[in-house]
Amino acid sequence: MSRNQRVFQSSPPRHTLLAALLVGGVVLVSRFAFIGPGLGMDYDAWLLASAARSIVDSGQYIGSRPPGYPVVEGIFALLHNLGPWALCSATALASAAACVSTMRLMRSAGCSSASATALCFAFTPVVWLSSVTAMDYIWAWCLVMASWNALAENRPRRSGVYLGLAIGARATSGLMALPLLWLAARRGKAGTFALACTAIASLLYMPVLQQKGFTWMISFSPGGRGVMDTLRLGVVEVWGPIGIAALGVAAFKVGERIRRRESRPDSVQRELIAAARTGALLNLALFLWMPLEAAYLLPFVACVLILLGTRAPTRVMGPLAVALLVSAVYSPGSKGALPADLERRGDQQVLLDLVEEALADIQEPTVVLCGSMFSMVQYRMGGREIGFVRLRMATANRERLMQAKAEGGEQYLFINTIDPWHRANLGYSLWEVARPLLPEDWRQLRQGSE
Repeated sequence: MSRNQRVFQSSPPRHTLLAALLVGGVVLVSRFAFIGPGLGMDYDAWLLASAARSIVDSGQYIGSRPPGYPVVEGIFALLHNLGPWALCSATALASAAACVSTMRLMRSAGCSSASATALCFAFTPVVWLSSVTAMDYIWAWCLVMASWNALAENRPRRSGVYLGLAIGARATSGLMALPLLWLAARRGKAGTFALACTAIASLLYMPVLQQKGFTWMISFSPGGRGVMDTLRLGVVEVWGPIGIAALGVAAFKVGERIRRRESRPDSVQRELIAAARTGALLNLALFLWMPLEAAYLLPFVACVLILLGTRAPTRVMGPLAVALLVSAVYSPGSKGALPADLERRGDQQVLLDLVEEALADIQEPTVVLCGSMFSMVQYRMGGREIGFVRLRMATANRERLMQAKAEGGEQYLFINTIDPWHRANLGYSLWEVARPLLPEDWRQLRQGSE
């Protein structure tokens, strides 16, 4: 039996199974404590849910947004009738599976800090936050980790299938094809892996190609954030202030271990390090090209923590996991990312309730500009046209909007909270072209009714 076959066992020993149950249980408990109302603050989460509802209603594939996310859209379609909480809870389950897969991968490579590293990933603020919303980031990475584990167990066909599914969950998961293909090539199974991955990914995107062609697939565009905004998004929002400090300490300790030659990875661990390093660099490059969301760095976070975990013992990774947990729920001078998100989701739910009531009372032709809340209002109302009301997102051309308003003879309203967003992104205030849907003291309306 070869060394790789001895190290990578397909059936984990009993203590590994118990560790997996413990890690998975801790992750799930931490997630369920922060699943708030609705689908989350991310605009795209509501688009995914809307697509799922359309798939259920029409029986045909309808994408949420380019370039298509067929795996997640399909899963959400199956769960859609159970409501938003079910979609968020399913994502939480996927995050637990991703953490257990991280632990299994590192244990199979003989890393002593496997469980602690998995918990570091679980409690990193951007990962935790992504795990309690109906988004696709966690689903994609869960499938990437399943692919990585299958390849470690010398199952290239299964690994390729999982990576194909990961690409179907989020197209940018294809970046991990390079390090995983390298691992497959070292085992002499590159062809099997590549064929399975390509076949599954092509099959999943076939409905997209039939409907939209290749132009819809090639739809990524570079971001335009400034340096400081990119740093805030890519560092502070990913790790949190306390997490950044703890990560620096952990990296320093790992550097000291390497300098003193206390950390000498074997050949299997060196493979893991090389694959994780490549994955981290590729996903960091993608984020720097498109610095749109902190969650784009979720694969980078996982790869960085795997790099640290292969070199660091539990006495380093354990305190880092605790620090990241604290960083997610507490921030000096303000609330942590998770409590703040929970509060915003509550406010969002109140606003959506008030918007729904206000729209139901409109009895004349009206266009309501929804801006960044378009997907949320559309999902809540069940469509873009409700009685006398037509929902629109926004327009960058003020003159065109004024012309449409004059020609259509409809009144124009906008949702109260979106004007700062609109002014910042499109260059003019909505007060110039429309009136607010709700009174200025709208926050007091719900309190008064209660």
